[in-house]
Amino acid sequence: MGTKIRPASRILQTIGRDLIKDQYAAVVELVKNAYDADSKLVQVVLEYSEPKQSLSIKVIDFGHGMSYDTIVNNWMVPATDYKLKKNTSPNGRVLQGRKGIGRFSATILGELINLESIHDGEMTSLILDMEALNNVTFLDEYEIDIGRIKSSMPNGTVIEIEQNNISREQLRFLWDTDALQKLQHELTTLISPVDVYPSPENYDRPIDVDEFEIKLIFKDFPIGDTENRDSDITLTPYPILELYDYRVYGTVDSNGKAKLKYVNQNVPDLPDEEITIRIHTKGKYPGKLYIDLMVFDRDPESIQKLIERGLKNPETGENLGRNQTKDILNSTYGVGVYRQKFRLKPYGDQSFDWLELDKARVQNPSHKIGHNQVVGFVFIQQEEKSNLIEKSARDGLVDNAHYKGLQEVLNQLMRELEVRRTRYREKTLQGGRHRTIEQEVDLLFDFSGMHTSLSNTLKGLDVPEQVMLDLEKSINVVINTEQRKKTAYSEKIKETIATYQNHAMLGRLTHVLIHEGRKPIKDLMETIPRIVGWAKKLSKDPNNELESKLEDRSEQVKTSTTSLSNLFKRIEPLARPKRTKPKPINLRKTIESSLAIFQTDLEEKNIISSIAMEGDISVIANEIDLMTIFTNLIENSIFWLAFSELENKEIKIDVSADNQEVIISYLDTGAGFNGDNLELMFEPGYSTKPKGTGLGLALSGEAALRSNGEIRAIKNRAGAEFLITFTEGMVTNGNN
Repeated sequence: MGTKIRPASRILQTIGRDLIKDQYAAVVELVKNAYDADSKLVQVVLEYSEPKQSLSIKVIDFGHGMSYDTIVNNWMVPATDYKLKKNTSPNGRVLQGRKGIGRFSATILGELINLESIHDGEMTSLILDMEALNNVTFLDEYEIDIGRIKSSMPNGTVIEIEQNNISREQLRFLWDTDALQKLQHELTTLISPVDVYPSPENYDRPIDVDEFEIKLIFKDFPIGDTENRDSDITLTPYPILELYDYRVYGTVDSNGKAKLKYVNQNVPDLPDEEITIRIHTKGKYPGKLYIDLMVFDRDPESIQKLIERGLKNPETGENLGRNQTKDILNSTYGVGVYRQKFRLKPYGDQSFDWLELDKARVQNPSHKIGHNQVVGFVFIQQEEKSNLIEKSARDGLVDNAHYKGLQEVLNQLMRELEVRRTRYREKTLQGGRHRTIEQEVDLLFDFSGMHTSLSNTLKGLDVPEQVMLDLEKSINVVINTEQRKKTAYSEKIKETIATYQNHAMLGRLTHVLIHEGRKPIKDLMETIPRIVGWAKKLSKDPNNELESKLEDRSEQVKTSTTSLSNLFKRIEPLARPKRTKPKPINLRKTIESSLAIFQTDLEEKNIISSIAMEGDISVIANEIDLMTIFTNLIENSIFWLAFSELENKEIKIDVSADNQEVIISYLDTGAGFNGDNLELMFEPGYSTKPKGTGLGLALSGEAALRSNGEIRAIKNRAGAEFLITFTEGMVTNGNN
């Protein structure tokens, strides 16, 4: 005889108190049900009765209501797949409550749940008493009386949750001012403020977001501003959103192709920039996305500009002050994830930096955008199309490969925004640098402006002309002497910076040592003890078989040590503690050495490399600078060629000399470049790699400048091409 599985009566409380994250999430779940019911308005009513010492939380909707059959066969069935199968509401809304447990979240709010629903002239009602439910062991032992009466009232549903025996002091503890502000914030940010956006199902056809309004009502609620308050609050988006400084918005298809627009509101009448890029991810693409990222600078000048754009108090219409503006910024930031209209918790919460923006900003605060500077809206598809699965506890998405892909897509788009923001701020001297490091150091020790300033000051003094000329001459001698001293310091600083840049680049090549050094080191660690043991045995008892083993393993040790020696020789030019002075460097040998560093990776990924050069061509440069350029380019090529489905994966390097100029064309047959702003690739922090640091090409650019050269990215259908030119100190047919 078989045995049936019988759900325990406590399962409903488990859903409400264990699976649902908090009281705010519980209210949100009930509001979502109102949306599923095609209601255009939902009212959340908090009412306290001091004589009864009871708290009532009502969620009232004006949708199509539920029939008796729907309540019995669906509402009262935990984890029903009714909405999952139905998918859309009668009016075409994509249903939100698809796991079939959201309504039971109400048990976290109180012990008595009253349901009244009117549908087509009939009211169905029931009372779910959690205390009575605790008196039985299994759910099927608890009987619920369901009422059915005729009604002339319009369709709609009221769910009321009562919590009894709660004093005013207890109420103040459970729902203090902070908790009520949190509830208001959760409901305000629950619905996307975007009125019209491209549908993730069809990017070519904008869809209108249907009307859905949330009102928060307090009745005799003795907490702060809500004391005896009987009026309601219509929750509207924060007024600051349209006043952003910078914005990137648009679509990303299911293959990672992004079509975006970049907007900078700091420059009036500046045309929007079109951005079309392909985003690569180590995870999996999370279906089609619509993304809107808005960034606010927080320095005093930017906050003043924000106020001048028209930030006003929505109730009084008056301009806000700086402190008030900061308060609004502090209550608004976060990147939210939305399905249709609704935000998924906790994405968009100020406390949840799910893109780790602050972590990245610590490394480069002038370039990176912090978590508290961005307001974002990410619209995702349904679970079966995006594979972005919401956890049952409503505390985020399941951390699968598609979720990782979503993070990487967002981080790449943030980098697109960051580099454009940085360039604007550099040009307007609002932050960052718009010169090379060496140029910045030269300016730091440049006293030419002091000459002019002192000369103008002397001319304004009431002294004889000859005295003024003598003074000016003496001062210039002092300044020039000091200039010569400081120039030596300047060169030392530039040399130190270059050394640290080389160390940074060497750190990025440690994977070569780890990857290629692991096997020979392991072989040595395993083989040498055996050789020692066999040698001891052989000394006591000569044995031909043992002697043969000893010879074989000795050859294996020799092979492993040779592999390590070759590996260190390949890395050695990059690990020299002191930079040498510029001298003629043979380009063929340098390029071959750079390729040799990645020999194993090139072989494993079936990448063929070739160098085309007539004779020997050398340039006056530092060897480490040249290797910095080529190793970064080669490493990037290996990364992107790994994504390529081409059979012939190649790196082609062509070197030529013409009219005292060395020209190097570096080309790989990978995916090539996206967009038209190829100069952005050399900006520090800009990277199209998942988890990329944006240092490689920036270091290559600095290294080229130190060698009187230049590196540029070239648009080429065949793949990624870089053009490197050296204009000074060229030596043809020279020897290194």
